Amino acid sequence: MKRSTLIFLAGLALLVGLVVFELHSLGVLGGDDGADGGGGADLLGADAVDGEDAATLKGRGTGKAARADEHVAAPDPFDGVPAEVRGTTKNGGSIRGRVVREEGGLPLAGVRVTLGRPDSLVSYLRAKANGRFDELEARTGPDGRFAFLDVTPSKGYVVRARHSDYAVCSHPDTLDLTGRGALDVGDLALGQGGTLTGRVVGPDGTPLRNVRVAVTWRITNALGIVLADPATAPEIEREVVTGADGRYKAAKLDPSPKTIIAVAPTGATAVVRSVALEKGELKAVDDIRMPGPGRIAGKVVWADGSPIEGARVFAAPSQQAAVRTVETGADGAFELRWLPEGQEYVIGTMVAGLPVDLTMGVDLGDEDVRIEFPKPGGLKGVVVTAEGGRPLTRFGVSVDLAEPPEDWQRRFVMEQVKRGLGPTPFESEQGAFEFPRLATSTYHVTVSAPGYPDVTKEGVTIVAGETTEVRIEIPRGHVASGVVRRHDGSPLAGARVYVQQGIPSAAAGPALDGYLHDREPDAVADAGGRFTLPPQTPATYDLIAKHPTALAGILRGVDLEAGDVQDLELRMPQSGTIRGRLLDEHARPARGEQVYVLYRNGVVRTTSTGDDGRFEVAGLPVGRLVVRWLSLLDVRAYRELMHGGNDPAAREKAFDDLAARAGEQDLRDGAVLEVQLAIPRRVEVRGRYTVGGEPPAKQRRFYVTVEGGGQWNDVAIAEDGSYTMRLLPGSYLVYGPDAAGRWSARPIEILEGPSQTLDIDVE
Repeated sequence: MKRSTLIFLAGLALLVGLVVFELHSLGVLGGDDGADGGGGADLLGADAVDGEDAATLKGRGTGKAARADEHVAAPDPFDGVPAEVRGTTKNGGSIRGRVVREEGGLPLAGVRVTLGRPDSLVSYLRAKANGRFDELEARTGPDGRFAFLDVTPSKGYVVRARHSDYAVCSHPDTLDLTGRGALDVGDLALGQGGTLTGRVVGPDGTPLRNVRVAVTWRITNALGIVLADPATAPEIEREVVTGADGRYKAAKLDPSPKTIIAVAPTGATAVVRSVALEKGELKAVDDIRMPGPGRIAGKVVWADGSPIEGARVFAAPSQQAAVRTVETGADGAFELRWLPEGQEYVIGTMVAGLPVDLTMGVDLGDEDVRIEFPKPGGLKGVVVTAEGGRPLTRFGVSVDLAEPPEDWQRRFVMEQVKRGLGPTPFESEQGAFEFPRLATSTYHVTVSAPGYPDVTKEGVTIVAGETTEVRIEIPRGHVASGVVRRHDGSPLAGARVYVQQGIPSAAAGPALDGYLHDREPDAVADAGGRFTLPPQTPATYDLIAKHPTALAGILRGVDLEAGDVQDLELRMPQSGTIRGRLLDEHARPARGEQVYVLYRNGVVRTTSTGDDGRFEVAGLPVGRLVVRWLSLLDVRAYRELMHGGNDPAAREKAFDDLAARAGEQDLRDGAVLEVQLAIPRRVEVRGRYTVGGEPPAKQRRFYVTVEGGGQWNDVAIAEDGSYTMRLLPGSYLVYGPDAAGRWSARPIEILEGPSQTLDIDVE
C-alpha cells in the first residue's frame, strides 16, 4: 500500500478519534406607493445609513437554517416574512446584504437566505454547532434586504440565497466574523446559473436507472477525504434521479466547483470529487461507474468480549479517498458492502472518545474481522470565578494530550481539528461540563470564556473505568476606563462606548456606524464623560464612542493583554448638524420622505421627514456637502458617488451633477446648518396594468426604475388592474410579470404636465 494512502487513513482515524467524545451518531451510510423618491426603497449599504434614522428591517425572528436540500415553496414576497434574524451571542457580530435579480438588478422579496459554516470535517464528525457558530435563515423583505444579528464570531461563514425560480447564489468568499464585527456582503444576484448532465452506469457499463444523484459545493478538507453518502455532506444543492438510460440533469446550479455523490437503489455509491462549472455552462460529466458487490464484515467488541453497539466502521480503499462507513448493531456486528474490487482496504473503527483502531490490509470477502477496544474512563468538572466562586454559565473546554504524538502526521491532524472545531462548548447554570468517555491518558484541560482569560489545568489523568473530577477557577478579565471628550476637549456625557476588534485602519467617522448596528453599548459615559468597561478577555481592542450630537470617534490599539488600563482619552472628531424642512410640489410639508446628505468622498447619510416635513441629522462630518431629496432620475449619479471605487474623476462628476441641482453647502464644526428643500413638480400617472388584457391574477405590484439604476419604486395594482404613481418627467423602465410569471422590463416615457394616462399591457 502506498505511503500517501496510509497518511490519509491515519489522518482520518486520528481526526475522528480526537473529537468523538462530543459527537452524535453519524447515521448508516447508504411612503405612498409609487411616489417618486418617497415611496421607493433606499439602496444605501448598512455601513452608510445613519444608525439612528434608518428604518428598521421589517419582521423579526430567529431560526435555524433548514437542510439545504429541502424544497421550500416561494412565499408571498409581501406577507411580512422575517428579514432580520438573531443568532445566539448577545452583542455578537452582524452580516447584512441584499438579494437582486441578475437581470436588471431588481430586488427580490421573500428569498430564503441562509448563514452557516458548511465545513466538511465538522459535518463528518457531527460536531455540535451551538457555541461554535450559528446556523440561521432569513427571508428577504420587500426591499430585498436581509440581516443576521447577534451572530457567534467564527471563521468560514457562508451566505447563500435560494429561490425556486433561480439558481442558488453564494457570496464568493467565506466570511470570518471576529469579535463584534459587522459585515455587508452587498448584492447577491440570482440568475439561471449552470447545468451538469451525465450518466450513471454499473460495473459493466450498463446504464442504471433510479440512481439518486446529489450535487453539492466541492467538498474539501485538510485530509482530502469524501464520505460516499449524501447524508454526510455539509449541504446539498440539488438532487436528481437517473432515467431508464441512466442519464441525469441538474440545472440551476450555483456556478462553482461541485462534488457529485451517486447512490444506487441497491445502496452502492460513487463519488466525483470535483467538477468545475461556469456561469451559463451546460457541462457534460464523464460516466459515473458504480462499484461491484465487494463485501467485508466483522465484529467490534470490548477487551472482555462484550459487543460494542454504535461503533463507526470505515472502509478506505487504497487507490481513492471516497470512504464507505457503517455503524455496528447491538451485537457489535458490521457489514460493509458495495466496495470496489481489485483493491485492499484499511478498516478504521471509531468508538466515541477513544483513539481509532486501524486494521491494515483487509481483503474483500473477509467476514471475520475482529476489532477490540480497551475500557475508557471519563472526565467531569465545574468552572467558577476565582473571585466569589460564581459558576460560569457559558464556556468552552479543550482537552489536549499532555504529550502530543511524536509522529508529525498525527500532530498535523490534531492541529487541523483544533483550528476547525475549537473548544467544546458548554452551557450550564451550575458551570458543569462532562466528557463521559475518554481514552486513558494524561491531558491538559483548558477553559475559555468571553470576558475571562483562558485557564489550563495540567496533568489531568484519566483512569479506565473511573470518572476524574476537576474544579477550574477563572480570574476576571481586564478592565479599561477613561473619558470621552468632544473635539474642543470638553467632556461628553452620555456617550456610548463600544469594544471592537478588526476594524479596518481607514474606517473613521460615519464609516464606524456600520460596526455598531443593533449593538448595546459596553459602557455609557457619566456626567463628566467618564466610562469604565466591563472585564474583557485579554487581547488588544479598538474602542468606539458614539453620541447623537457628535461624529463617532475611535481609539485604536487598547492593549488589555497584561492587565487593567486607566486614563484613556477618546476624542470625537469635528462635526456639525443639519436641520431643515422638506415641502412637496404644493408647498405642503412632505412627510415620510428620505433626505440625503452627500459628500464629495462618497460618504452618504440619510434620514426621513416627520409629519411636519422636518428633519435633522446630527454628528455629521464638517466640510462641503449637498443636502437634497433624491428622485429616481438622480440614481445613476448617486450610485456613482457611492460606488465609484477607484475612479475619483467619476465620483467628482457625480457629486458635481448632484450639487448643480441642489447647491453645495459648507458645514463647520459645532454649527447647525438650516436648510429648506422642495420636491419638484411631479406628473400624476394613472392607468391599468394588464396581462393579456386582464388584471394580473397573483402579482399585484410592478416596479419602476431607470436604466442602470439601483433604486426603484414599487407600485400597487388594484383588483381591476388600475394603478396610480407620481414621477418626474423622463425615461423609465417598468418591471412586471407576464402571463407565465416571468419578469421583464418595458420602457416608458413620462411627459411634462400635471397628469398622464398610461396603460401597460403584457402578454
